[in-house]
Amino acid sequence: GKKAIQRALDLIERNQSGAVSRHSLDEIPGLVGKDDFPLMLMSTAGEYVREVGMKALGFGLNLHIFSSNVPVEDELDLKRLGREKGLLVMGPDSGTAIINGKGLGFSNALKGGNDVAVVGSSGTGIQELTVQLDRAGLGVSYAIDVGSNDMTKEVQGIMTEETIAFLNQRSSMLMIVCKKPDPSVREKIIERIKDRPSAFVSLGSNERYAAGKTYVTGMIDDAVEHALRLMGRKAPVEDSASHPSNFAGSGRKLLKGYFVGGSLCYQAQATLFKMGVPVYSNAPLSSEYELHDNFGGKNVCIDAGAEEYVVGRPHPMIDPRSRNSMLVKESDRDDVRVLLFDIILGYGSAENPLEELDGISSGPALVASICGTDRDFQNYADVERKLRKMGANVFSSAAKAATYSAELMRGDR
Repeated sequence: GKKAIQRALDLIERNQSGAVSRHSLDEIPGLVGKDDFPLMLMSTAGEYVREVGMKALGFGLNLHIFSSNVPVEDELDLKRLGREKGLLVMGPDSGTAIINGKGLGFSNALKGGNDVAVVGSSGTGIQELTVQLDRAGLGVSYAIDVGSNDMTKEVQGIMTEETIAFLNQRSSMLMIVCKKPDPSVREKIIERIKDRPSAFVSLGSNERYAAGKTYVTGMIDDAVEHALRLMGRKAPVEDSASHPSNFAGSGRKLLKGYFVGGSLCYQAQATLFKMGVPVYSNAPLSSEYELHDNFGGKNVCIDAGAEEYVVGRPHPMIDPRSRNSMLVKESDRDDVRVLLFDIILGYGSAENPLEELDGISSGPALVASICGTDRDFQNYADVERKLRKMGANVFSSAAKAATYSAELMRGDR
């Protein structure tokens, strides 16, 4: 609304240090130096992505495609041409990127460095991974979101492989994070990277093994711990709960999880299932646990950024009020034991991610994770302090928040 427009105007005013240059596409090749990374950001209707993207690739531009609803045939045409020209095609449906330490789209303010480079087909998975690496003291040079379809059977990981080649020699370690990769693509990618220090994170998987120099796991935190061991670094101090709960005889039996990050919703489900707490979801691990209309009496993990929740309104990372109002409503119930949720900071995310959360009740145990850093303009420490004042148990990783929630559900806490 008006606040967002005023903030944009303020930022423009603050950066008016010189004239803005405007160039047509056919002028771009003459402006690019040998060490530059020329990039076009695309957010247009899916039906026009191929036409515009093919022309941009022809002029030597890498693509970062935010657009969704792009036909898979168009995605294949773009990625095949990108491969032919040695250019990266991030997306479609690509929300985040870090290029030589600089964040694009939904990304976080990191300290930078060349310890780790990240490739992923999972936007909030990339954010969570890069934030955890940053918190552990490891520098991230690149994070390339190849789009949610890249590791499917149809697309065959074309851009994942191209990005792996691009990142060669650009970091000490490579990490890949994805969700539901096609089995044949998964094995092809692991085979491709197994001779260099690396990790392959397939969110939701229960596997944990080494394939050559590649560590395969289903958990982001586990991959970060592996990176720390590999580089001889110490892990940061663990989080601890600040609001112990006593549910004896209360009749509170249910877990309700509401996420703005789809990948974090998916990882939470895997953690809860592994610890004996089955949950239903609109983005389930398996079809057996797919949500239908009436889910009031079930344990749930809801991806509040899924299509059915964002029709006619912004994604809850941009405007958190719709998701936060769900949390407030569920907190008033007397049968909810645990209310689990994520907060995502950084570029592109809401200036106040806690907007309209003030009315939340601490009847159920409130368990929150924050994906962000103190360098993010929302400021991690400020957000954490406000959440704790509301009565929330706050964790610096989504996996730890889910683990604590499972312990509460089992009566271990």
